[in-house]
Amino acid sequence: MGKRFTLLLASLFLCVGAALAQVKISGTVISSEDGQPVIGASIVVVGTGQGTVTNVDGQFTLTVPERAKLRISSAGMKAVDVTAKDNLRIMLEPLNTTLGEVVVTAMGIKRSAKALGFSATAVKGDEIAAARTNDIMSSLSGKVAGVQISSSSSDPGSSKSVIVRGISSLGSTNQPLYVIDGVPLTNNAVVSNNGLNRGYDFGNGASAVNPDDVESMTILKGAAATALYGSRAANGVILITTKTGKKTQKGLGIEYNGGMQWETLLRLPQMQNDFGMGWYGNKTDLENGSWGPRFDGSWLRYGNVYEGTQNFKSYVPIKNNVRDFFDTGYRYSNSVSLNGATDVSNFFLSLSQISQDGIIPTDADSYNKYTFSARASHKVNNLTFSTSLNYAYQRNNFVSTGQGLGSMYNTIMQTPRDISITELADLSNPFNTPGYYYTPYGVTNPYYILKNYKNEFESERFYGKLQLDYDFLKYFKLTYRFGLDTSTEHHDMGEPNMSALFEGTPNWEDALRSLTGRVSERTTRRREINQDVLLTFDKDMTDDWHLNVLAGFNGNERKYNYQDSEITNLTIPTWFNLANTADKPTIDSYQRTQRLMGVLGQAEVAFKNMLYLTVTARNDWSSTLPRGSRSYFYPGATASWIFSEVLPENVKKTISYAKLRAAWGKTGNDALPYMTATVYRQGLSNSSGWFNSGFPFTNGNWNSYSVGNTLGSSTLGPEMTTELEVGLNMAFFNNRLSFDASFYNRTSDHQIFSLDMDAASGYLYQNMNLGEIRNRGVELIVSGTPVKLKDFAWDVTWNFTKNWSKVISLPEELGGESSIYGITGGVGLYAKVGKELGVFKAYVPLRDPATGKVVVDNQGLPIRDPNQQFVGSMNYKYTMGINNTFTYKGVSLSVDVDIRQGGKMYSRTKSVSYFTGNAMQTAYNSRNPWIVPNTVVQTGTDAQGKPVYEDNTTPLNASNIYNFWNNGGLEMGAGNLIDKSYIKLRAITISWALPKKWIASTFLTDVRLSAFGNNLFLWTPAENTFVDPELTSFGNDLKGNFGEWSANPSSRKFGFNVSVKF
Repeated sequence: MGKRFTLLLASLFLCVGAALAQVKISGTVISSEDGQPVIGASIVVVGTGQGTVTNVDGQFTLTVPERAKLRISSAGMKAVDVTAKDNLRIMLEPLNTTLGEVVVTAMGIKRSAKALGFSATAVKGDEIAAARTNDIMSSLSGKVAGVQISSSSSDPGSSKSVIVRGISSLGSTNQPLYVIDGVPLTNNAVVSNNGLNRGYDFGNGASAVNPDDVESMTILKGAAATALYGSRAANGVILITTKTGKKTQKGLGIEYNGGMQWETLLRLPQMQNDFGMGWYGNKTDLENGSWGPRFDGSWLRYGNVYEGTQNFKSYVPIKNNVRDFFDTGYRYSNSVSLNGATDVSNFFLSLSQISQDGIIPTDADSYNKYTFSARASHKVNNLTFSTSLNYAYQRNNFVSTGQGLGSMYNTIMQTPRDISITELADLSNPFNTPGYYYTPYGVTNPYYILKNYKNEFESERFYGKLQLDYDFLKYFKLTYRFGLDTSTEHHDMGEPNMSALFEGTPNWEDALRSLTGRVSERTTRRREINQDVLLTFDKDMTDDWHLNVLAGFNGNERKYNYQDSEITNLTIPTWFNLANTADKPTIDSYQRTQRLMGVLGQAEVAFKNMLYLTVTARNDWSSTLPRGSRSYFYPGATASWIFSEVLPENVKKTISYAKLRAAWGKTGNDALPYMTATVYRQGLSNSSGWFNSGFPFTNGNWNSYSVGNTLGSSTLGPEMTTELEVGLNMAFFNNRLSFDASFYNRTSDHQIFSLDMDAASGYLYQNMNLGEIRNRGVELIVSGTPVKLKDFAWDVTWNFTKNWSKVISLPEELGGESSIYGITGGVGLYAKVGKELGVFKAYVPLRDPATGKVVVDNQGLPIRDPNQQFVGSMNYKYTMGINNTFTYKGVSLSVDVDIRQGGKMYSRTKSVSYFTGNAMQTAYNSRNPWIVPNTVVQTGTDAQGKPVYEDNTTPLNASNIYNFWNNGGLEMGAGNLIDKSYIKLRAITISWALPKKWIASTFLTDVRLSAFGNNLFLWTPAENTFVDPELTSFGNDLKGNFGEWSANPSSRKFGFNVSVKF
């Protein structure tokens, strides 16, 4: 009994001792990135199930055995072990993202970033959405090395040009392939094919995607990266992964984004304010130029006479007459999403709306877009079913550009410096109508254009996928994916019958008589069906070796058709309806179908997570190629070695990560349908003649279908691109400093041309493959964190791209050069063997070969060299981007600068400003007679018949001062080119995340307020005082590099956004 009592007593003392050894501790867990508390971090006593989690302040309390070991962990951060004590302060560092990052690659395959042997840029969806742009690409301008992203127009909803590693094709598209959740998205731009007279840009397919729906984006640049897409991937691939449902510990999974944006004018030509309405130095009543006498404040009449009266004005400059015309634009946007998930299912729903009215008065440049998305997946045993359904609706109004009477900006640029444009807004005033407008010379009241001209676009788009994934035999996965992208577009244009409206007015005979009105309606339909069957095998073969194999089939069908109807001679002058004429309408229709079938494979071998070798292959069969020659093979291979794994441990403290990589691959650019054989074209329905027909086929005995004028090619193949890439990635000091350097060599041969033929053959052109273009370049990205403190961090990223393009060969029949785009008798953009792709050719002044001085005639005007000369390239010498991000607790400030150096572009705005005498340059020497500097005049010839020159002493008189500037200045035709270098403050974003403890007791889970600005400032070389060099009037591809033809001016944008999650 005594022994039992002693044992019981001993046990009691032990229990009390154990209880006494328990201690209550507290602590705080913070993030090393921003010094913010880590909410929900797990604190566990090692070896037990005992633990807790941090609160909204990152704090915790826990009773633990004395000197127990604690493990603190949180998602996305490195776990740490500490010894228990009171008042702990634990700092968690993020996981090494360089080693652990997962990137979506071709065919939707997720791969570890360290395994990639090619350059691929991954962008998080939050970065895309932060800039609050209308589309998914604008926010990346200047941020991605090797990718040139430009806005082809500042008008709301206009398209974006994306060029990856230079332009490679003369005849096909140079835009990348867009793939959303594994399904290709048709990305055609809706732009005018008559940019000289009726320019417009209603955007491209990628604008259908809601930026708030994007989870991540991967840009694949090289041929090895894109080889699995075969003949559609020569220009790179942009992979977009959208958001899916996620489990939430708190809240309903609802997110709302909403805000306002304002925009104002960014760049106008710099005007002179010394001379007003007139010509050759004299005052005139009817004029569109500022070549009159110097301003003197006198009271002068001007314009036409109406019922015996005429307008009067003070002869003084109205310095801001153009700027005052433009409004402050606005945009409001709303986006809401709902998502959720269980262990086997998830769903995501979103709805977005954008309504924008640009800087042009009235709603003539309005833009409205609505999107809806529904995504879900469900897993039953080993089978996963997922679907994505997306709808986008867009409605634009565009103010036409160009030189036609319906171009508002062309009219504004031909307004004398003493005319108030805003006073023209009252269209009830007869003097403000086209019939009595103050000048009849090819322009009219811009307010009349905005009210009475129509240029409207509407589209509906549905795209999505149905996907089944089946996991079997532990290491295998079978995927079937069906994708659909279909759209319907309507484009309506209308011009009033001003001949009927203003017959008998002073301007009718010279300006309005031939303008009998025009209505056009075009309906376009596109449909793309894509199907993939993929089988993957993934297994650790041994402790050191890993194997991943993919085999698959891809089938793709694309259909495209349009019907275009047009009438003229409107019966009711302002009713834009195809029935509104006594004439027969012109009706044109077109349709095409193309199919592409491919088998593909990829194998990746990894050794010790250090060495990676990947080979890819795809074979395509295209319906656009000749029978018997439709098969083309596109191989690729990559290798990467993470040599930091073999470095000594003491070296790893400095070199955190290091990888060498190399890649080689081939891709293609498929031919368009109907290029392999002779095409019989349907005739236009209101005329007769070659390939036209006058119904009912009695006028001229023409058939309704006639043979085309282009001879097909029975040997035609796709354009082929072969690319070699090598690169080096390194990170230092625990990833505080890193760089990614790449060199690439890309050649694109078998260019598709339509060459001229002798008309006696019965054809004017013949399709064939000839020509080669090479792009070589270097890309460099440097990222660092110069300052990293408890609550403050400064991160900076600098990217640099240098691309050298060269035309290696062209068909002999072209004589070594081919026109890309140009003006008859004027400036042209060419491909020239041995030169960069895209060089300008223009008339220049004749020069004395001995001194290089310009030769003038006996009136002192430069003489034009009879032969055009190459005067510059469209290509930038280099591009750079700099991003600085500063974070302090919950506040973040991001600043993006976009730098582009070199290159030329044509500017009609400059040409018109010279022609009208509005440009500040035209006031040189106060328009007093002056001698063109550094010029000579021919006085005779020497004994060999060569010209003899002497210094010029003949000054220009008033009329020749005008002729000098109208001819382009000293450089003549080449003077209409401008340097397109610029530095842009592309974006500024400041955001503030409300502290979690402020909203902990509410239904809210996250609140973020942000203010943003886009394109806030622009710096250009001194010679460009005219336009934003990003503008173009000729689309978002190769021809767009020619320049602008009275394009509407650019704007700066600023606004705010509220993001709420609950």
